Amino acid sequence: MSLHVTHVVTTSLAVPEPSRRRVAAGGAAAAHSAAKESSATRAVASFDSLMASSSAVDRSATQVASGSEKRAAAAAAIAASSKVAATTGTTTPATATTVSTQTDSPATTQPAVPPTAQSVFGPDVWMTNPTGLNPDGTDFQYNPIYFATPSTAQTVAQMVGGTVVIDDQFCAPGTGAFPQNQPNYMVKMPNGAVINPGLVASFYTFGFSQSQVDTMVAQEAADTPPPVQKA
Repeated sequence: MSLHVTHVVTTSLAVPEPSRRRVAAGGAAAAHSAAKESSATRAVASFDSLMASSSAVDRSATQVASGSEKRAAAAAAIAASSKVAATTGTTTPATATTVSTQTDSPATTQPAVPPTAQSVFGPDVWMTNPTGLNPDGTDFQYNPIYFATPSTAQTVAQMVGGTVVIDDQFCAPGTGAFPQNQPNYMVKMPNGAVINPGLVASFYTFGFSQSQVDTMVAQEAADTPPPVQKA
């Protein structure tokens, strides 16, 4: 035996045809409204995105224009500076650090110039032409080194602390065959010894230093014995 199922639709569960059409129509309207709202939302979003993009483009263009203006102003300033430099012929010197390599050389000590007879006693150190008399009445010349001038004798006297005396050291007139025509200006020291200032002046003709000459003068004074005292 077979079972036969018959579909039974009750009035409580069945939906009337007009109602289904209203529901379908309402659903379509809602779907259409949702589609419109979605399209409007997308349009607003697209418009906002477009405005944002336009603002970004405008800002970029503004920045580019601002940068271009700055570069143009800098180029104009450089050109003006170059024109001024070309007109005046001046340039800005580069700052450089100069290292001095110069070294201070030690001062060269010049040796002391040795004294001379003229620098100490003046131009007339000795008599120019001291002479003596031959037996036949003719003149002969004495060595001037033994005939100091009065000024030279005075300077030597100051050196040794003596006094100037006049004497004929070789031959007094009337005492020999070769009398001298000029006297000798001598220096008598405190101990009574007598030295010839003409010989002392000759110490300055060898190029010795002042200290060397002083030593020689001291030795001359020390080596000259005083005269023998007569009883």
